Amino acid sequence: MKKTEIEEYLLKLEHKLLIESERKPIELTRDWANSFPNQSAVYLFREEGEICYVGESGSIRGRMNDVLNTKNHTVRRNLGSNHYSEHLSYEKATSKKSFADEIELMLNDRIQKHLTLSYIVVDLGRKELEERLYAKLTPKYNQKGKRGVKKAYTKAEKQVKDQYAYERWTPESDGELERLFCEGKSITELSQIFGRNAGAIKSRIKKLELKEKCGG
Repeated sequence: MKKTEIEEYLLKLEHKLLIESERKPIELTRDWANSFPNQSAVYLFREEGEICYVGESGSIRGRMNDVLNTKNHTVRRNLGSNHYSEHLSYEKATSKKSFADEIELMLNDRIQKHLTLSYIVVDLGRKELEERLYAKLTPKYNQKGKRGVKKAYTKAEKQVKDQYAYERWTPESDGELERLFCEGKSITELSQIFGRNAGAIKSRIKKLELKEKCGG
């Protein structure tokens, strides 16, 4: 195919997925997942009507089964981190670990109430279509750092956002954290006060057993 023909082909697929495809409600049951065809496809999720994730798969049925388990799908992990990172039980989910049970329940409820799914079967060019849509839409729940996006992991880069990231906790700062936490300060407020991200604050609260000490 010539370059112009490829562009025209991808444009038609894009229009079919974005405009013509049905917006299906999500049930998060095995019967729902197995209702999809065992065919290659490009799919997208919308949250409150906004496209928030684009993906492709050699089996749309298999991929929707993955959506049932946080360990198996990026959209669940990123959606959970986006909405529940301030929850005291929050710990980052990975391909080997799900969220805490209460967060998993809230996540399932949010997905079923606020997200819809659209897909089209694509035999040729599904990866190209996915990349095209990702570049155009930059959906917020797609994997961060994918497709060559630079990750900022150095101490200096982290401290641009959080002044005391990776610095050691002192007995004085531990005491101040205990006092403020017991007074009812939120994770967001504590993060701002101590110049550390929410994950670091929650990790320290857990290590110092402040929930038990403060009766939280």
